[in-house]
Amino acid sequence: MTSQSTAPRMAPAPAAQVRPLLGMPAEVQTDPDGPLAHMVGNPVPNVLGVIGNHPALLSGMNPMLSTLGQGKLPLRDRELMVLRVGYLLQSHYEWAHHVAIGSRAGITEEEIARVPAGPDAPGWSEHDAALLRAVDELRGPRAALSDRTWQQLSSAYDDQQMLEVLAIIGAYSMLAYILKSCDVAVEDWFTDPADLPRP
Repeated sequence: MTSQSTAPRMAPAPAAQVRPLLGMPAEVQTDPDGPLAHMVGNPVPNVLGVIGNHPALLSGMNPMLSTLGQGKLPLRDRELMVLRVGYLLQSHYEWAHHVAIGSRAGITEEEIARVPAGPDAPGWSEHDAALLRAVDELRGPRAALSDRTWQQLSSAYDDQQMLEVLAIIGAYSMLAYILKSCDVAVEDWFTDPADLPRP
């Protein structure tokens, strides 16, 4: 990957081109006390701007990402998985944004700091460890959940939630590929984004 001190491989498309594809007003409107509070009133996020260089692709991806973002899993559970994806794929952009979102979803600073240690680190509940292990297993050579992880998660989740587990890990892995390969920078308006821990 090229250095962030040089020009990115792909710049975001103009906001005027991207907003209509997202159904966004002139500025992002979200709950100022909600999980996306750090984005309230700010321009189009760079990740969506970069994907907006391919309008048909963004128009296809956005409904899926919106469905997952407003899905059937508890927000805290979703964010634990996204943080693990961001760490394993070493996506600074993904990690920074989802530390902000995860913190508002109830993930503590201590838990965020423990995500890089993985599912076997002391301190996780059995359920939280299974969420992190699901990421590791799908990112591993089998690319499938083990019987153990499936049983642990399916004891708490219905079929739709289990499908969301798989889709979230896949979708945020895909976003990390785009973010890293296109050198997508964390936005200038993002105050004090979290640093990505190194392996």
